[in-house]
Amino acid sequence: MEHPVDQPPKISKCQAAVKTLKVAGMTNRSAQLFGIYANISAWGHEHIKPDAYSATIMQVSNESRRPTFPSLYNDNKLHFFAQWTTDRDWRTGCYNMDCPGFVPFRNTRADMPIPGMVVDAVSSYGGADSSMVLQIVKDGRPGVGNGDWWLYRVSGPVRFPLGHWPAALFTSLSRHATVAAWYGAVGFPPRARDEPLPAMGSGRGPGEGYARAAYLADIRLMDDMANPVDASMAYVMPLANAEGCYKVAMEDTNGPPYTFFYGGPVSHAC
Repeated sequence: MEHPVDQPPKISKCQAAVKTLKVAGMTNRSAQLFGIYANISAWGHEHIKPDAYSATIMQVSNESRRPTFPSLYNDNKLHFFAQWTTDRDWRTGCYNMDCPGFVPFRNTRADMPIPGMVVDAVSSYGGADSSMVLQIVKDGRPGVGNGDWWLYRVSGPVRFPLGHWPAALFTSLSRHATVAAWYGAVGFPPRARDEPLPAMGSGRGPGEGYARAAYLADIRLMDDMANPVDASMAYVMPLANAEGCYKVAMEDTNGPPYTFFYGGPVSHAC
């Protein structure tokens, strides 16, 4: 497809450097999806190397985020980020507002997150529990959302628009998505066998639960009128490709909405 602006998309230097991606989370496949929702716990990592990252991601796609990302931000702090692409190889798209694509809401409140900003309120092991409720939704309401993909921060019954990705950026995603995913991720370039991999989530395994393990809580999908829909466990499946290092576990519950814990420590095992 043609990019809807004259400038070529900018690919970050870390996208070019990262060759290996390890994930742990959940995914939901459906014929049509119009959005995704979750309460995301916030954890920082002080010792991520400049060529690696550790992130928590919620995404919609038609394929079968809050990161600690040193080479993108030149620090080891937790950042709120937005990201888009039209291909799996990152020939298009970018993070935050490094290229035309994500359009920030013009009247966002001063206390609302902006893509790329530092998140100061983070959780601590056995102590403070800091989280943020986010929603991505294809808002098809006439005269309201215009079919664009909107990013909201949710606080109780109120949702605050942070910005949108115009539908014109995408091909099949301009109509709907088919895959929703909530997961932790670490990325890194090829490493020596004895070089450790980054921590994911809180740096602890999911079995430690609240106040110790990272979580994605109250995971939901959205319908075509921007209303929340509980995800059916018949279609929610684990998403993990390095279970020796990074694990995921669903909270024991009688029904939706669902919560899961994920993560793992710095490791030499994978």
